[in-house]
Amino acid sequence: MIGTWKGKYKYNIKKSSEFYDKEVEFLLRITEFDGIHFTGTVQDSDHNYGTRGLGSIKGKINDNHIEFIKQMPIKTMMSTNGKKTENENEKHTPIFYTGITNLKDSYSGNWKMKESGFIKRLLYLFFGVKGTWEITKIE
Repeated sequence: MIGTWKGKYKYNIKKSSEFYDKEVEFLLRITEFDGIHFTGTVQDSDHNYGTRGLGSIKGKINDNHIEFIKQMPIKTMMSTNGKKTENENEKHTPIFYTGITNLKDSYSGNWKMKESGFIKRLLYLFFGVKGTWEITKIE
């Protein structure tokens, strides 16, 4: 598991959105692995459709299943019409990845995040953003 992985993700979003059918490439570097749990860093290559900054990942592998949480340093939000806004003073909402191994050193699956916020001091949950992803080890 330790090493560099090249990946990409896509948004599962309505066709009218600018983000529809866009693939965002990323590099994932796994720096620690104990046979089950792993940690590392992640960086999106496309800042127009991805999230800026060097993020962290923390996850685990169980047989052929993988799950990890991606935490990016800059909060990036997307409205229902596809408009993107950033807030460098807040961390991004955690992104949850789950998947299975396809081939040796290759995984794919689904990702999701839940958006929430406060309006007039009441907590509201907004639509969840989700999509698909895949990674392959390159070194």
